[in-house]
Amino acid sequence: MFDLKLPDFEIIVWINNNDFGGKLKNGIFAITKDLEVYDYSEAKDKIVYHWVVNSWIQTMVLGGQLKDFIGNPNLIFLKLKANNDSSIDDIIFIDDRKMRSHDKKKS
Repeated sequence: MFDLKLPDFEIIVWINNNDFGGKLKNGIFAITKDLEVYDYSEAKDKIVYHWVVNSWIQTMVLGGQLKDFIGNPNLIFLKLKANNDSSIDDIIFIDDRKMRSHDKKKS
């Protein structure tokens, strides 16, 4: 049977799927190297990662390190999430998903 339960804490990152996004991925993976990737998807234009984190404190610490990449134009989305604790609000450091889909409609 499948276990459909979401992890208690997770970090979600979307990056551009190009050579420059690959360099960003290396920097992100240096920070998340001890975490388990529990979800991954790749499309022509983006790569999406979800990492399982053991605690909210660890999620915040790693998120603080990852937010240093916010100035990189290849970082599309960075979110910290507590799935099973409604007293903890999600933290979204960057969300350029809407802007990207809006830009494509203009073309």
